[in-house]
Amino acid sequence: MLSQHTFISLVILQLWTHWIVSALAQQTFFPSAVPLAVRTPTFNCWLDTHNGSNPMTTWPTFWNDQHILGWVGYIKVDGLTYNWLGFLVAGNASTWIETQVTPTQTILTVQAGPMQLNVTFLSPIEPSDSSRQSFPFSYVYLDGTATDGKPHSVQLYSDISGEWVTNSLSTGIQWSTTKTSNTVFHQVSSTTPTSVFEDVAEDSVACHAISSRFVLNLLHWGEGFTLTSDLAGQIGNVEDSDGKFTVFAHAMDLGNTTNITSIAWAVGVVRDPIVTFSGVPWRAYCWSQYATIDDAIDAFMIDFPEARTRALALDQKILQDARAISQNYADLVSLGARQAMAGIEITLSTFQNGSFDFSDVKAFMKDVGNSQRVNPVEVIYAALPAYMYLEPNITGALLKPLLEYQNSSSYTSPFAAPDLGGPFPAVPGNPSSLNAAYGIENSGNMLILVLAHARSTGDGSLIGKYYNLLKQWADYLVSNALIPGNQYSADARDEILVQNHANVTNLALKGIIGIQAMAEVCQIMGQGADAQNYTASATSLMQSWVNLTSVSGHLRWTYDETTFGLMYNLLADKLLQLNLVPASVYTAESTTLSDNPVQGPFGFPLSSDNTSAARSDWTLFSAAAAPDNTTRDLLITAVRNHASSSVTAGTFPTLYDVQTGLVQASPNAFSSPAQGAMFSVLALNVANQTIVVPSITGGSPAGSGSDDSKVKSHTGAIVGGVIAGLAALLSVGRFFDLPAPSG
Repeated sequence: MLSQHTFISLVILQLWTHWIVSALAQQTFFPSAVPLAVRTPTFNCWLDTHNGSNPMTTWPTFWNDQHILGWVGYIKVDGLTYNWLGFLVAGNASTWIETQVTPTQTILTVQAGPMQLNVTFLSPIEPSDSSRQSFPFSYVYLDGTATDGKPHSVQLYSDISGEWVTNSLSTGIQWSTTKTSNTVFHQVSSTTPTSVFEDVAEDSVACHAISSRFVLNLLHWGEGFTLTSDLAGQIGNVEDSDGKFTVFAHAMDLGNTTNITSIAWAVGVVRDPIVTFSGVPWRAYCWSQYATIDDAIDAFMIDFPEARTRALALDQKILQDARAISQNYADLVSLGARQAMAGIEITLSTFQNGSFDFSDVKAFMKDVGNSQRVNPVEVIYAALPAYMYLEPNITGALLKPLLEYQNSSSYTSPFAAPDLGGPFPAVPGNPSSLNAAYGIENSGNMLILVLAHARSTGDGSLIGKYYNLLKQWADYLVSNALIPGNQYSADARDEILVQNHANVTNLALKGIIGIQAMAEVCQIMGQGADAQNYTASATSLMQSWVNLTSVSGHLRWTYDETTFGLMYNLLADKLLQLNLVPASVYTAESTTLSDNPVQGPFGFPLSSDNTSAARSDWTLFSAAAAPDNTTRDLLITAVRNHASSSVTAGTFPTLYDVQTGLVQASPNAFSSPAQGAMFSVLALNVANQTIVVPSITGGSPAGSGSDDSKVKSHTGAIVGGVIAGLAALLSVGRFFDLPAPSG
């Protein structure tokens, strides 16, 4: 039984939830797919809603929109069964009313007979807590009320299938059920796990959990289960036994009621270790806090009320900031937030005795939606605004393995590498000589990213440790940036965007900004002579760039042609507050866009030599760099119109046709963490911190053994204030008389 204050607290929190939902305008945003459980590259479940399809008649899918993830939910009201998730297998289809998307939650409002339900899929974003952020679990919870005001007999049911851990009908699965004092959960895995995968991870364990106080054992564990016949009679907590389509279910009987209050399940996909880097296995940070999966799931379920409170507060903060720009912008940030955070895994290594090394937190990103490369530098660059706004230390954790690898004898090129190799989760490094074609791109990116990390965190340890490596890349840029020749920007990796001409001005711009970033790095290190030399080089090269690029108040995309495009690398100058680029350049870019004759229904092409291909990430970079709100809002609206067009299936792609809205790329550019670029405008308001460079001892930063795992986030402080206000409402008692999880 719930205590009195727990009950009152839950009621107040439900009212707060309804306030948040009601504060959202009536649905005007219709994405082609909405995130359900999106936490990691391999735990990435979406619901296809394109062409206005009823989400109540659709199976959830993996991020690629190809692999069905069997996940179904039913409610039985007065003996009649309705679905609230998944393709209708039995019973009646509930009536979909609307879908709302916030940065952390997707809320489906449906009518099931006399009961109206809010089905909320909560993928926590915990930027200030590495343990919680790295735990690969999500919640789904139900709130509901009888629209006729009368009590009704209500039973609830949810299951997942073996499709979460296997790609093939021929792959066997195994499962078990665990009942703790707080939780009941099923776990399922492949009988032949492999770390080589292009679709769902067959070396993973999928889990489906519920608080044990809700469970009714109406059928025995392991008893065969037929969905149709069982729903016609009773709903039970059961396992089927039909290979890949085995289902792992939980159900409960609420008796006669007029209200459903926050009934929650948890779903997760666990891989351990995450990757092997430099011969060492790297495990999700969360395992430093929990001895077993039982402990971790128990803590996650117990934490649900407070996790929801934190999520609501973070949603409120992000939406308040984004709506200060526009509602269109808030829509894009809401859709991109989980995508940006789900592209990464936050990890730790262990010592020989099994204890964790908290002094060295590393993050690994998969190039979701494009290649399977690990820590793709151009994607980290695109996602940088989200990490700057939510938790700048994530950028440093992503940079660490890149810098460590390129500072080793395994890498000898004078320019930066594009990634750590692949395919994910393999991390072999990338010493290829072919990287020379992207030398300016990656060297500029790395210098910009290192300075952005130091500026937004105050942590100068990477600068101190890798100063000579950074100088090497800056020297390469001094010699090569202004005239790129036949070098490519990272956009050339998209086959549709390959450009068969030399000297792309936007690429040169990135390289020159990278040189000025190095000048700032030198100042931070107290190397005044180096700083002066790099500043002189950047200033001179910038003046030459302006002379070569400007023509009749416009900017050219190449020096020797009259093409034009999105000079999205201007954002780096603004984010880093370098003031290197003259104001006249920003004005010329705005003029170029306003005079652009090739704008399509869904925005501007990346460049005028390909009038169809657009990039949402670079369009938002350009919006944030715009010198006026008119240009900014024009670019934001274009991307938002595509994100809400529902003309094609897919999970918020970065690359699409500005004329038709169709996704042209192969691979499909779906669900990329590059959509962290949606935070570009918000990132401009991230304050610089005082940078401290640890003293160097024996080639390593002093204090490198200190615990840098205690991530401190400026959003955490802001959200804390919001939660404090909410806590005043909840002072009647804690949600549950149980401890919060450690970490």
